[in-house]
Amino acid sequence: MSTSQAEHHVVVLGAGYAGVLAANRVLASLAPVEAARVRVTVVNTEPDFVDRVRLHEVAAGTREHARTPLAGVLHPRAGVVVGTAERVDAAARVVHLATAAGAHDLGYDTLVWAVGSRASAAVPGAREHAHLLADVAGAEAARDHLARLPRGARVVVVGGGLTGVEAAAEVAERRPELAVTLLSAGVVAPGLGEGGRRRVLRRLRALRVEVLAGARVEAVRAGELVVADGAVPFDACVWAASFAVSDLASRSGLPVDDLGRLRVGADLTALGVPDVVGAGDAVVLPPEVGAHLRMSCAAALPLGAGAAATVLAGLRGEVAPAVSVGFAAQCVSLGRRGGVVQLVRADDAPRQLVVGGRVGAVIKELVCRYAAGSPRWERRRPGLYRPVPGPAPRRAPGAVVAEAAR
Repeated sequence: MSTSQAEHHVVVLGAGYAGVLAANRVLASLAPVEAARVRVTVVNTEPDFVDRVRLHEVAAGTREHARTPLAGVLHPRAGVVVGTAERVDAAARVVHLATAAGAHDLGYDTLVWAVGSRASAAVPGAREHAHLLADVAGAEAARDHLARLPRGARVVVVGGGLTGVEAAAEVAERRPELAVTLLSAGVVAPGLGEGGRRRVLRRLRALRVEVLAGARVEAVRAGELVVADGAVPFDACVWAASFAVSDLASRSGLPVDDLGRLRVGADLTALGVPDVVGAGDAVVLPPEVGAHLRMSCAAALPLGAGAAATVLAGLRGEVAPAVSVGFAAQCVSLGRRGGVVQLVRADDAPRQLVVGGRVGAVIKELVCRYAAGSPRWERRRPGLYRPVPGPAPRRAPGAVVAEAAR
């Protein structure tokens, strides 16, 4: 771009935390002479940005919605196409889309892969009989279902990770007349330290949430969960068990790991496909720089910033920097009046310090506002969001670690 006047088209697949931040930072960082030659188009399955960290609040009825029109979060020069990517032809640099108006082909010079994750419904019957909390439609359906439940009805939340914990606590606090059960295949909140986990369980007990740990769901039927030693009945089931990515990358012949995530290098370019830059839940980094990353907005935001840096370097004929992503804390809301903030090391290992109670709830709320605000702030102040530096890269003794999926 430093020597050519031809237009360079950047297409961003996905308008979640990573995609919006990447698109906004690229556009807001361009000098006027660059802006005249660069076009950015964001492709998303719906016309809204979804604040996913709020979906448990939507499901409980605490919050009416978690949607914001893309026009309110994207840079004014960003184009938007509402549609679903069916396949990417990397050789021709074309995205084949399905839109409300029909099939549509969108060419690109650089593709930012920020398609994100979705609820995993691998357990038989989960999609048919449970509300999938990772999807905005599932959260809204759960809200409507719970609103119709009578006193004493049983709500079962499946998933002992932070998303499931937040959902169970939110429903129990908002609807104390319901019987809420949290069902976990293993220990509850496994990523927290012992002190943080104790605080979580104490708050769940105070909210009268029944916790069933070590109960793996084998199938979901109408009105009951099938577990190893019997069945757990429910009047409503909220599914927060795990996340998955689409098979779009594998269908497109791009390099993927065994979960279907796009394999990228330390500079976030797809292995062997330098015109594709990845960010967010749907990518996997080399283990020496990304083995500690988990699907979360805490990783999506810095990866979106890293993708923007790589795109800008390519536009300017510069060498793309290696990404460095670390964590500072794991935050979990436990209703509106309780929360736990577990400080962690850059590699996400828990530290000793834990903040709970109402102070924890306030910190968690501020973190949620920051997560949603950061992508849109980049429209006017690129670089305002600053990632936590990652841990020192790990290297195999005597050799360079191969770039491979974890």
